Amino acid sequence: MKIIENVLKLEESLKNSYVAIGTFDGVHYGHQKLIKEAIEKAKLNNGKSVVFTFSSHPMELIDALRAPKLINTIEEKIYLLEQMGVDCVILQSFTTEFANLTADEFTDILKEKVGSKEIFIGFNFSFGEGGKAKAKDLVKLGEKRGVIVHEMPAVHMNGNLISSTFLRKRILHTDILEINRYLGHRFLIMGEVVHGRKIARELGFPTANIKIATRLYPKNGIYGARVRIEGEDFYRDGVVNIGVNPTLKPGEKSVEVNILNFDEFIYGKVISVELEQYLREEKKFSSIEELKKVIGNDVKVWTKVVKERKYGYSIKDR
Repeated sequence: MKIIENVLKLEESLKNSYVAIGTFDGVHYGHQKLIKEAIEKAKLNNGKSVVFTFSSHPMELIDALRAPKLINTIEEKIYLLEQMGVDCVILQSFTTEFANLTADEFTDILKEKVGSKEIFIGFNFSFGEGGKAKAKDLVKLGEKRGVIVHEMPAVHMNGNLISSTFLRKRILHTDILEINRYLGHRFLIMGEVVHGRKIARELGFPTANIKIATRLYPKNGIYGARVRIEGEDFYRDGVVNIGVNPTLKPGEKSVEVNILNFDEFIYGKVISVELEQYLREEKKFSSIEELKKVIGNDVKVWTKVVKERKYGYSIKDR
């Protein structure tokens, strides 16, 4: 998958592109419906599917105090888009220069530099200087340039409008199974494996500590998950502790992954953790022995779950 970091400085224009535009934080079920339209049209017309998105949330420039905590890091968003089969991602920096483009100037860029044949946008899309132009405006501006613009309707599930804002409000308090349904994929946490205190290893349950990022995490607790290690093309099973580890590291935010039947040196590698099931809440234990016993039980519970279904995953098993 090709990644373009600044469309304003693109030297060689793209051609025959079918473009989905949006912030796409979470790459949730609604986003996927829109992006899949671009992918399918590109395949049908022997073109390229392009996602035009941003390397930071636009609100960080417009009003930093109102900028939301994101569901995904940039790396996670790229990973999810690649799994969908997108050919090219324009990861645009939302700078003052970009924000000040007029609606006509932005549409010209989509036509001339991005090579858009068809464009796919959400019903609440806004663009151009001050975000004054809306979806209907891009439809009209596209018509003048011979570009077809599709305004996709809102997507609902269980009576809820699926949006990044909706999900941000639910992630901290809702069961991961429900969150995954709204996302249309397993909740993803990616990060570099860093050195911890190695206390869990001494207990007989070595964990991979993921470097904490500035993003939203689900509620604290113990989760069953599947894990992909950088350089591997398959998934392993794991038990994940998200929280402050009140028994061993009180107050210190951490994401620790016990990869089942695995004890290899992976410091410095990036691992992708996909949360599947909430197992229990995080608790403070009165002794190390009690903690060790409960961790052992967590591993047994999740091992039983994964054994009861088809074992082994491929990257395409999403």
